[in-house]
Amino acid sequence: MVKSRKLSVYEKNQLLKYSLKEADLFTKGELPVEYLTGFVNFAELELKVNQNVLIPRVETEELLDLMTAHALSLKEPISYLEIGTGSGAISLAFFNFLLKQNQILLKEFFSTDVSNKALILAKENFSRLFKEEFLTKVNFLESNLLEKVINQKFNLIVANLPYIPSNKINGLDQSVKDYEPILALDGGETGFELINNMLLQILNKNLLAKNAKVFLEVYEDHNLEFIKEKFPKIYEEFSIEEFKDQFERQRFLVLQKI
Repeated sequence: MVKSRKLSVYEKNQLLKYSLKEADLFTKGELPVEYLTGFVNFAELELKVNQNVLIPRVETEELLDLMTAHALSLKEPISYLEIGTGSGAISLAFFNFLLKQNQILLKEFFSTDVSNKALILAKENFSRLFKEEFLTKVNFLESNLLEKVINQKFNLIVANLPYIPSNKINGLDQSVKDYEPILALDGGETGFELINNMLLQILNKNLLAKNAKVFLEVYEDHNLEFIKEKFPKIYEEFSIEEFKDQFERQRFLVLQKI
């Protein structure tokens, strides 16, 4: 028996765009429409997605605004690192921004992920969207957080790591918990464990150049008071700015080494 499902205007438009029928989605339970079409629009780019990666959210585009403001303020070439690139959405959008900025030079550009399947998709998206001549400085690295990143200095680091507390996973929408990869959702007991491990690795490996900033997307409870109480070393080592998303939820942190 086909389950009843009410489609949003967005879902209907996506199906039309890719020449699919509403009935094609009705037979897929609560499967996100992006996994059926195989594409998602993010920051004016059409990206390929599959169930090995999270579907990029519109809120994450706001993180890009923070990143681009920092890039424009720097007086030196960009050395960029993304940890947990997934489909490559953030890196693709930032790379696209850099290509349009005549006054900004690019020194290094690294995208990492623990999932080889995710990296394959990110590479495919880069190859689809940019000319081969632009890709000589783009490096993809399969790595558990920063284990394989050595002897580098970066002035812009970004991560949208899994940040949902483990005990909140079951409360997510069915379309998320049943179809998107748990590996990219479950952030541990508080949701900040992987982020904390990454930040400690950044410190221990001395990866931050002068004037560097670290840009994070986080869970809505991951504010300054939470970090001060649960992860005091991070609070002591970094100055931390909080930013809300368009829905007035705590969503982004920008860190700079003290």
